[in-house]
Amino acid sequence: MIDILFAPANLIVTTLFLVIVLYWLIVLFGAIDTEAFDFDFDVDADADVDADVDSDSSNIFGLNKILTFFNLGKIPFMVFLTFLILPWWFGTVIVNNLMGFESFIMGLLVTGGMFFAALIVSKILTQPFVKIFAALDKEDGHPEILGAIGEVTISATSSKTGQAEVKAGNSFLKINIRSNTELDLKPGDKVLVIDENKGSDFYLVEIHYTID
Repeated sequence: MIDILFAPANLIVTTLFLVIVLYWLIVLFGAIDTEAFDFDFDVDADADVDADVDSDSSNIFGLNKILTFFNLGKIPFMVFLTFLILPWWFGTVIVNNLMGFESFIMGLLVTGGMFFAALIVSKILTQPFVKIFAALDKEDGHPEILGAIGEVTISATSSKTGQAEVKAGNSFLKINIRSNTELDLKPGDKVLVIDENKGSDFYLVEIHYTID
């Protein structure tokens, strides 16, 4: 069994699997917490992009939507990575073993193909955790967002969801936003949060003007 797991064909995924196991052992013993390797996946799509290009597509051509589809940003990164690597490792080892692949090159081809299959599996496996972590966030008692002032990070309109970073209490939070008027909101605009659309998971904001 050890020979199969550490065969050249399975070396990449087995290494990743061991890294994940080591990570959770360290978490278990309290050396780090689950947010130690969390990342911000918000993509600022409008920087230096031609004005004729829709800012939705300028999110690296939909990268932000792809990441959101696979629940990145909705659950901790290492939780997502765990549910990605486990089926990736298991599927790669099984396929290589059944096909009799032992060389690194053939294993690399299988590893690449299984990555996309593992992405779909991870989407399914992590879906129940989206609501769990959303509920935990609410229990953590994020300060009241309505009335908070923030700055747009991803463009938004009245019909297209973008993002803003707002200061609520002592915390800086990333929230999904839409404009409350026909004015387009661009990165850097100051906005005031005026309402919440709970059904669609975004906040309505309006331009916030300051008097110097």
